[in-house]
Amino acid sequence: MIIFTLFSILFLFVGLVGGWFVSDKYRDFMEHQRHAFEDLFEQNPHPELFNSDGELNRGDYYVVHFEPGYDPEEFTPDDISEE
Repeated sequence: MIIFTLFSILFLFVGLVGGWFVSDKYRDFMEHQRHAFEDLFEQNPHPELFNSDGELNRGDYYVVHFEPGYDPEEFTPDDISEE
């Protein structure tokens, strides 16, 4: 009977610690939010995306689109428009 009690307490302790650990990892997994450019970070990490420690900087980025055939020599300030 004493062995049964010891094993019960041992398995209860292991279950509580294991459940707590798995719950913490599961919560982190569910709360992770992908950055809008996460595919770019994974497929084509440019050197300018890394900080001085070599870690990927997932900050805010601006996207600039140029029309096909755009010539910067013909730029005038009137060309700027916000969409």
